[in-house]
Amino acid sequence: MSLPLSGLLVIEFSQFLAAPSAGLRLADLGARVIKIERPGTGEAGRQIAIKNLFVEGSSLVFHTINRNKESYAADLKNPDDLAQVKQLLAQADIMTHNFRPGIMEKIGLDYAAVRALNPRIIYGVVTGYGPTGPWASKPGQDLLIQSMSGLTYLSGTKHNGPTPFGIAVADIICGSHFAQGLLAAVLRRGTTGQGALVEVSLLESVLDMQFELLTTHLNDGGQLPQRGAARGTAHAYLSAPYGIYQTQDGYLALAMGNLDKLDAKLSTGILADYPTASSWFDGRDDIAARLAAALREQPTAEWLEQLEPLGIWCAEVLNYQQATSSPGYEVLGMQQLVKLSDGQHLATTRCPIRIDGKKLYSTKAAPTPGRHTEAIKEEFSLATAGTISPVSFEKADAKTVVQAEKRPLEGLLVVDFSQFLSGPSAALRLADLGARVIKIERPETGDICRHLYTSNVIMNGESSVFHAINRNKESFAADLKNAADREQVWELVRRADVVMHNYRPGVMERLGFDYARVKAQNPNMVYGEISGYGPEGPWRDKPGQDLLLQSVSGLTWLSGNAEAGPVPMGLSIVDMLAGAHLAQGLLACLVRQGRSGEGGLVQVSMLESAFDFQFETITTFFNDGGALPERTRHNNAHAYLGAPYGIYQTSNGFLALAMGSIPKLSQLLSCPALLAYPKPAQAFTQRDAIKATLAEHLRTDTTEAWLAILEPADIWCANVLTWDKLLAHEGFQALNMVQEVTMADGYAYRTTRCPIRLDGELLTSPKGSPQLGQDNAALLREITTPQALRHDA
Repeated sequence: MSLPLSGLLVIEFSQFLAAPSAGLRLADLGARVIKIERPGTGEAGRQIAIKNLFVEGSSLVFHTINRNKESYAADLKNPDDLAQVKQLLAQADIMTHNFRPGIMEKIGLDYAAVRALNPRIIYGVVTGYGPTGPWASKPGQDLLIQSMSGLTYLSGTKHNGPTPFGIAVADIICGSHFAQGLLAAVLRRGTTGQGALVEVSLLESVLDMQFELLTTHLNDGGQLPQRGAARGTAHAYLSAPYGIYQTQDGYLALAMGNLDKLDAKLSTGILADYPTASSWFDGRDDIAARLAAALREQPTAEWLEQLEPLGIWCAEVLNYQQATSSPGYEVLGMQQLVKLSDGQHLATTRCPIRIDGKKLYSTKAAPTPGRHTEAIKEEFSLATAGTISPVSFEKADAKTVVQAEKRPLEGLLVVDFSQFLSGPSAALRLADLGARVIKIERPETGDICRHLYTSNVIMNGESSVFHAINRNKESFAADLKNAADREQVWELVRRADVVMHNYRPGVMERLGFDYARVKAQNPNMVYGEISGYGPEGPWRDKPGQDLLLQSVSGLTWLSGNAEAGPVPMGLSIVDMLAGAHLAQGLLACLVRQGRSGEGGLVQVSMLESAFDFQFETITTFFNDGGALPERTRHNNAHAYLGAPYGIYQTSNGFLALAMGSIPKLSQLLSCPALLAYPKPAQAFTQRDAIKATLAEHLRTDTTEAWLAILEPADIWCANVLTWDKLLAHEGFQALNMVQEVTMADGYAYRTTRCPIRLDGELLTSPKGSPQLGQDNAALLREITTPQALRHDA
């Protein structure tokens, strides 16, 4: 199999997690990634450990994020080293960094300088809060971004206060957006000859991740999300029964809908008191309490045996030990071994994307600092500063550079059969990057997301999430069981560059639009599909619903405090990750298509995406004797990080504290009790005691007072903001993250924009979500016009 990015050279100056995770994805898809590191110590992420676990002198986290790469050691303050790095950049396809604004300008490797060396280079930048504005120089750290973006008010119950996601979600989702932007720019370069500047920020990525909920907030009179009071509540905008419930021997996850079937089975009398779907939201705490009482009467396995045959979306809640020994996990082949320099092996997860039916494995471990320096110097003929030939840095002939199109995917046609959230989120990203997306929908009812999403917010007659996820698209209504409608859809498919869906395995075969049949009609297109649990195995036909995937993948045991039971993340995180992974795979295969004309099959499952999301924590589990993650008793924000990492109540609000020195905090906060923990190892081994001390002390003053002390000392900290406070802040307003879009009938609403910036421009569009079938007439006129098929053009 030809990996789609084979032959692509990436030079990575990035460190820690966000940008290196994008480099890892590019490497897994076939690119060659060379890390530029400091001599001796290497990048700073080598010393940021979780649970104090190190391998070959570098943190286990470093090994999870930097496998499949090479290391080139260079002192960028040394003229000879800098000259050699510039020669590498002159031959590269992509360069990435995630330094704070201004750093690369001081070194002489800013976009303008590098573009002068190599006009075709794709120059990628990750920042914390965007390139400008009052927050531009703040530390871009995951917990701080969660705290400032409103994300911490979505998980847990309303009595918990802010509850952060217990994993580096901002880093990982930002890295995914970064990879999408880089690949889109490479694709555009294939037709224009021009390079590009691709920018993403952690804050914009986390805001984009909340797009369905923020769209609801922006169009619901600015009301804040209201989490339920019941333990196990899973989504601030969804009605009962959505949540996790304790059974006689464990926990059971119940997704949306099916309350009528549950009431009949459990005999709770719920429908007598709450007869309408709207009342299921208003009465969700009482409904959840009744369900909780009934579900405690039997073991989880017995409930699954009774409820699944009724079509009720439910799942057992598994921890890592249970999840990684389950048959549904084992069939994925999600675990791989990478070979360390001493011959030992380290277990970690693989890339969640399948290309042409093949899983993407690699045995190449993270490199030791500078391991490949000499070999790279020889291979690329790198000279010292005094012996560089000017020819090395000649600009490309201006005649070969074509005027860049406005968006990198303009001219690309996507025919999208997908519905609800995961597939449509991938199509939305392609649309924002310039592609034309045509939704194929059922007549009369359309995408099930138009009405199934059970919340208390309806916009223009349909669910708020549908409008958030389907702006910037066209709708073509067709009955795929009707011969005339099928032929019209086939005409669209024959002209498409991308065809995609997220039906369960077997459905597209029955409809006649599976990969084999579509490829026979359009050999060079790229075909994408998302499943719930993969294309094979005992779980393949289970419903691929977000809460259920969180529950079976171990994800619910990372957030909340130790005694809270499983705590789901309060938005559709697995849907969005699967959509992001599909977009990455589609873009990578489109790059290959542009080079060789070869199409491809891109397959993603929600379960594989959920495991990939947890790659750092699951890798720790694999290499820590199978010990389960242990959340702290209070102020938990990450099961594998030591104190002070967490969110603390102050006298007037909340304060987020990331990793830092306990003795230094003792001095700055005038808290002598912390002097009892002088050793770095105590930050993990005694984190509960340290956090309890901090929690008591921080209540004695305001958030603003503590920030005034800690921020000048470069302690990573942040105020914990709700959406109303965030949206009113000049730091948010500087991003221009909100756009207004208008539907065909004139209905206008506000929503978030794409989080990727291209050549310094924001990717916005005025086009709202389509009404069902609104584009049929125009599209039918278009497809009756003779036109060369894409693969014959």
